[in-house]
Amino acid sequence: MKRSSELTKVKIAQAAIQLFDSQGFDGTTVRQIARQAEVNIALISYYFKNKKGLMEYIMVNYYEGLFRRLAKCKDQEELDSCFSLLAHMVQEIINYQSESHKITRFIHRELSVESMLGREIMCIYIKQIKHDLSSVLEEGIILEEFPSIHVDGVVMNLLSMIYFPYAYPQILREVFYIEPISEPFVNQLTSDLMDFLRRILQPVDDVQGEDKLRNIKKGSL
Repeated sequence: MKRSSELTKVKIAQAAIQLFDSQGFDGTTVRQIARQAEVNIALISYYFKNKKGLMEYIMVNYYEGLFRRLAKCKDQEELDSCFSLLAHMVQEIINYQSESHKITRFIHRELSVESMLGREIMCIYIKQIKHDLSSVLEEGIILEEFPSIHVDGVVMNLLSMIYFPYAYPQILREVFYIEPISEPFVNQLTSDLMDFLRRILQPVDDVQGEDKLRNIKKGSL
């Protein structure tokens, strides 16, 4: 019975995601969701109370799934440096967004609107993502693996680069003629972000930098 209930909830949630993505939250009715899921409309009230409760269920499941994957990153013994852990976490977020691109776009769209639910999601889940990334950067600074950096600034830039393609996929499709969920794009985005992190967190050694500067000066004489 419990398994049947969970399958019904998932079926309703998948139908809602499809409609929320194409019509928006406000433009979608509970009756449309029930029709899409091929269930009695009363089941939506029974499981989720209302449309807002269904949206909250979708958002919570999305972020809980993401955090489970990030937690697995931290448990991998082969990630023996802060940089490799951070890189793996970034890759997991990108992959997760690509795999769940409809929910990702819907969530980012809803977070852009001032609402109580949006504030709750940001306070609980977005802050947790910020904390997870910031803690790795801060540990890297303490261990002197990373230079002294503005952690919040790096995290903001990082999240901007990670979120943009999946918050605004239509811009990539219509302006850049890129499919954001395609494997080549996902690989390229991951590569670009790794390059960004290396430039910020693994700068050229100061001594090498001084030698290069000295050679440049000699060449100009």
